[in-house]
Amino acid sequence: MPTWKCTGTEVTAEKAQESLDNIKSACFGCQIHSNDCPISHAAQEIACMIEE
Repeated sequence: MPTWKCTGTEVTAEKAQESLDNIKSACFGCQIHSNDCPISHAAQEIACMIEE
């Protein structure tokens, strides 16, 4: 099971995918994906944990 690094909590792959989908829907669509964007950063972290 994937582990959320911030808390060490194990989650199902389905729950991680659901969270990733929700975060992507929260995107403001500014078309600039910098490392300073917390939404982009969170989406990247969740995507990485799903891949592991």
